[in-house]
Amino acid sequence: MEKQWANKQVDLRLLTTELAKFIKEKDFEAIKGESPTGYQIFAEHSTVYRFNECAEISVEGKPSDFKVGLVSCKKKKSLYVPFFMETMFFGGWLLNRRLKSEEDWLKFEKDFWRYADNAVLRLTNSSSSSSPTS
Repeated sequence: MEKQWANKQVDLRLLTTELAKFIKEKDFEAIKGESPTGYQIFAEHSTVYRFNECAEISVEGKPSDFKVGLVSCKKKKSLYVPFFMETMFFGGWLLNRRLKSEEDWLKFEKDFWRYADNAVLRLTNSSSSSSPTS
């Protein structure tokens, strides 16, 4: 998912730092860095949200027109298990585990976007052209 903001004059480096604070508060292992088009954060292994994938967060654009992206980096499964097999073995434990992971991802997404919206509001007019693309 991606959200775009215009006419906010947000310092994108500060916004990325704010989003990294959220990730740290939620006890993720994370890596933050710059990309040719902006900033990125990769996060996984949270004790708060127990989903089976990593999250990739990107901040791209100019302080006056930028977007924040959140996507799941699905980990490749070493073993494909058909749906009906998930329900048959271990009393549906495999299915339950997959559904719980998906539920936690949805909770994380909701909390992340709420935090990102508030961070953009707090940082409006904070730009002094610190974006790598400006």
